[in-house]
Formats: sequence, structure tokens, C-alpha cells
Amino acid sequence: MKEINLEHVKQLLSALESEKYDEASDVLDLIVASRNRDLLHQVEEIADNLHETLDGFGEDAKLLQHTKQDLPDTTERLQYVIETTEQASNKTLSSAENISALLETLADSIEGASERKLLEEAKNEITEIMMAQSYQDLTGQVLNRVIMLVGSVEQSLVELIEKSGISLDEITLPEQSKEAQKAQEMKGLGPNVTQSSQKQFAQSQQDVDNLLDDLGI
Repeated sequence: MKEINLEHVKQLLSALESEKYDEASDVLDLIVASRNRDLLHQVEEIADNLHETLDGFGEDAKLLQHTKQDLPDTTERLQYVIETTEQASNKTLSSAENISALLETLADSIEGASERKLLEEAKNEITEIMMAQSYQDLTGQVLNRVIMLVGSVEQSLVELIEKSGISLDEITLPEQSKEAQKAQEMKGLGPNVTQSSQKQFAQSQQDVDNLLDDLGI
């Protein structure tokens, strides 16, 4: 932003000292008008840059892919992690509780000191297993926060892209080449837990079945 005209400031001070308030008011209007023009110019520049950025969204294939596919895919995978770890934790707790109950029953039939000592050690280990399952609650809370953050970023990108006049529903992402698909598989993306990956797997399986049918196998 441009600095205030020093000459205008001098004129304002001189008019005030001479008690020429009408003249001071005119000079003050000039200063304010000058600042407003500078501010308006900066706002116009920001608006132009924003329009250019929005217009560029439609040409940014990677950004569109992240918004339409990668971010939702990430959210689904994180949700899958939460659900599977919760299931595994519940199964572990259930098994530990069953073993603990069996050990209590077994205690009634054990008389030797060494056997009772081993039994107590086994009970302590079971207790440690049960206590360790508290990790699932903590990791679940962390992952839920990450999911919320990813969802917020996704929503913000969707809104910006739509403001540029582009509808994500009408966008068709380019198909990956076989080399790109193979490279992605080598990254260790894990099982087909998302809707998109399951759809791709189903399509690939259908291609294999069709080929086997053509070969008469």
C-alpha cells in the first residue's frame, strides 16, 4: 500500500494550526480518497488472483483427482482401520475374559504351591492383555480427528472447485495406464476396503473370467 502523501499531511497540520477547519476537512478528504483508491486497487488485484486460481482448478488434474478420489478413499481407509482394530480389540478382550474365568475355575483344583504360582502369573498376564486393549480407544479418537480434518479439507476443495463453475459429479478422471496401476499396487495399498478399489477389483475379476470363458477353461 502506498504511503500517505507527506505534502497533504503538512497541509492538514497547517490548516489545523491556523484553525482553517474547512480547508483541513478538504485536505483530509483528499487523504482518505487516496487511501481508498489504493485499497480498492489491492482488492481488485486479490479478486483477479482469486479468479485466476479458480479458473485453474479445472486444468489441475492432480487436484481434481485428490478431491474426487484420493481424499474420500483416504477417509474410507481410515474408517476401515478404526472398525477392524475395534473388532480385533473386542475379540481379544472377550477371549481374555474367558481365559480368566477358566483360570478361576482351575484354581479350585490346584493345591501345589508351584502350580498356584504359575496360575497367578497367568492371571497377571491376562490382566496385562486386557489393560493393553485400551489402546484402541485412544487410536480411535486420534483417527476420528484425522478423518474430520480430511473431510474438512475435502469439503473446502469441493466448494472452491464448484465456485469455479466445475461440477465434480460431471468430471471423469483419466484411466490409469497398466504401468501406473502396477506401480500403485507395489506401494502396498492394502486390501480392497474402499468402494472404488472394490469396483476396480470386480472389473478386473470380470475381465479374467471373460478371458477364461474365451479359452474354454
